[in-house]
Amino acid sequence: MKEWLKQFYGEHKWLSILAVAALVLGILFLCIGFWRTLLLAALVALGVLIGTLLDRGGWPQVKAFFAALFQKR
Repeated sequence: MKEWLKQFYGEHKWLSILAVAALVLGILFLCIGFWRTLLLAALVALGVLIGTLLDRGGWPQVKAFFAALFQKR
């Protein structure tokens, strides 16, 4: 069974990932509601963004990103 699962995941990587993500999202909608789930998703996305910026260049990269995002035009 383990080999079959590895083979299936190897052939259908994104299908597997997105199916599990949709299942988790559906459970969250049912358990905590739409707006709380949306807030949770936004906070996770913000955490991923800041984490990626920290991996690329540390705190100066994070400061530069937010300075560019909120600069007056």
